Amino acid sequence: MKLPLVQNMIARTSRGFVLAFHDIEAQPMERLMDALHPIRPVHLSELVQRSKRGKSTAGLCAITVDDGVACTVATTTELCRKRGWPVTFFLPTGNLDTGEGIAYQWWRQVLPFIPARRLELPSGTFDFSQPKLLQDLSSKFERLWHSAPLEVYRPFTMEIVEAVARESGVSMEHLLPSPPVSWETVSELSKEELFRFESHGVSHVAMSALSDDVLALELKHSRDTIREHTGRPCRHLAYPFGSPMSIGTVAPSMAQTFYDSAVTMGLGHVDEANPWLLPRIPLYSENSSLLARLKVVLKCSRLADYRARRELNPESTSRPEQTVSHSR
Repeated sequence: MKLPLVQNMIARTSRGFVLAFHDIEAQPMERLMDALHPIRPVHLSELVQRSKRGKSTAGLCAITVDDGVACTVATTTELCRKRGWPVTFFLPTGNLDTGEGIAYQWWRQVLPFIPARRLELPSGTFDFSQPKLLQDLSSKFERLWHSAPLEVYRPFTMEIVEAVARESGVSMEHLLPSPPVSWETVSELSKEELFRFESHGVSHVAMSALSDDVLALELKHSRDTIREHTGRPCRHLAYPFGSPMSIGTVAPSMAQTFYDSAVTMGLGHVDEANPWLLPRIPLYSENSSLLARLKVVLKCSRLADYRARRELNPESTSRPEQTVSHSR
């Protein structure tokens, strides 16, 4: 069967890349993956090793899913088992230990229930009848997640959750984020060759906000905990939030001590990338099939490399042999 134009371009020009999913159901994930056919999913370890050794990654991708949400792990493993797709889950081990929910999950869960009126909180009085206040607060939380220690924003987040539960009649159980996958399930799934579980840190706090000692502890403890429950080496890390601000300068160098690679949320392919600052291609349920294809074409193809080179050096010639470069 003849492939659509963009899929044919992907097949002919794509370098290896890592896909990043979060909370996603099986149907949209399958649709997005099929949109990238004939790209072939392989284990993250294989893609990383090929990149490090300078071997071709053309036509390959790795599927990764962040945060270890139980329902997402269940639907993803069922789908990937059916389709024969290897998949890596990045686990924030502290949330699996406690089940208390990550701060950003609490905020996104409570946000639709915040009443448009004044709320009395221990921190003060906030008039949520003004939409701009809620917008500004969401933006502030977003910045804090990417830059601040947990104690800066989690207590205030929980103040709002408790106030909404108290004054709006919404139960705390209803506001509770989706539970994380259990360690028992992780152990069982690890017996299957298709599934891998790797580190997303312990606390899901921006690593740039941690002291060196705490950062080292998070990297080591999460690695060792996952290894204990899976019976497999834990070789890969996903930085919480994955932005340059949230990663900082220390974490990539320290990650080299504990992991074979570390992934970000920067867009791009893996060829010649820093193994401890690997880019990914994020895909979401609301993305169309065409958008998924365009993300790959624009960020992971040899055409994208040629365009980037032209932007850096607009006076370069465009001879055919110069359009097939392996520089990023």
